[in-house]
Amino acid sequence: MEDLKNKQICKCGEKCIEEAIQIFKNTDLPYKKAKKLVTQCNKTCCRKALMSLFNMVRFGQVDYEEISFLIDAANDRLKE
Repeated sequence: MEDLKNKQICKCGEKCIEEAIQIFKNTDLPYKKAKKLVTQCNKTCCRKALMSLFNMVRFGQVDYEEISFLIDAANDRLKE
C-alpha cells in the first residue's frame, strides 16, 4: 500500500498520489482548478485518475489500487 501512495499520478506535475490527496483535502476549489494545483497544466493525460481521486477524497474513502490501475492505463495509452 505504501508503494501505491508514492506512485506518481501525473508526469506533468510530478506529484505522487499522497501529495495529490493532501492538495485535494486542503482546497475547496472545484475539480478543474484543483487539478491545476496537482498537475500545473491543462492536459488531459491523467484526467480519469485525478477525477476519480478527487471524488474519492470528497467522499472520504480512497481506493489506491483503482487509482493505480487508472494511472497505468493512462500511461499505457500514452506509449502507443
